[in-house]
Amino acid sequence: MQNGVPFGRPKAQVTEEFKEVYDLWKAGEMTAVKAMSELDVKKTSFYKLVKEYENDFKKITL
Repeated sequence: MQNGVPFGRPKAQVTEEFKEVYDLWKAGEMTAVKAMSELDVKKTSFYKLVKEYENDFKKITL
């Protein structure tokens, strides 16, 4: 960021759409490649979101 102007692509975030696709992927109803395509994210971003979502979910359930 320079002078308050953000550069680059916006950070991928866990959204309601991600949660729906994640549930389908975890249930085996969708491949990871299809999930990435649906969310329009690359492999590294997808697994980063999965890790973030699962870590947040664990905190809530404990």
